[in-house]
Amino acid sequence: MKILIVDDDSDMLQLTSRQVTQCGHEPLTLTDSTRALDVIKNEQIQVVISDWVMPEVSGLDLVRALRADPVQRPYVYFMVLTGAKLGNINFMEAMDAGADDYLEKPVNRDLLKVRLRVAERMLRLGAEVNTLKDLIPVCSHCRRVRRDDEAYESLELYISKNSSVRFSHGICPECLIKHYPQYK
Repeated sequence: MKILIVDDDSDMLQLTSRQVTQCGHEPLTLTDSTRALDVIKNEQIQVVISDWVMPEVSGLDLVRALRADPVQRPYVYFMVLTGAKLGNINFMEAMDAGADDYLEKPVNRDLLKVRLRVAERMLRLGAEVNTLKDLIPVCSHCRRVRRDDEAYESLELYISKNSSVRFSHGICPECLIKHYPQYK
């Protein structure tokens, strides 16, 4: 996985990067948190490990901005990194901001490996859910679509109501021969 590590402490950044590499992942590092959103989008980052306290944009500000992006897809798993021992109140603040997990500095490699495994699993499940959401339930016999209210309607009507697609109608050569042989 591509993992962005954001920390204003270059020594901690180097240590965390080395541990991410040892866990079998590809780290990208930033000391400037103001550039993080662009890097996430341009580099197709799957996981972010960000220091909580940074001078320009804090880790919580970064995750809030990431979650506020309405077109952010696929999901980016976000871990907050902190030098302080987290109590439930601070941890809840991170969760409320949109973080998925947290780690304490210095990062324990075994704990990081476990947390990255959880991140992989969550990202894979999220991708499967998105795939299932994109499926249209169609009756294999009549080709009508089942709506969310369990009623069925024509495929054309369903697609017209749920997208910007519009239909124009014609007759394919096979149907012309089968249904209108007089016009061959």
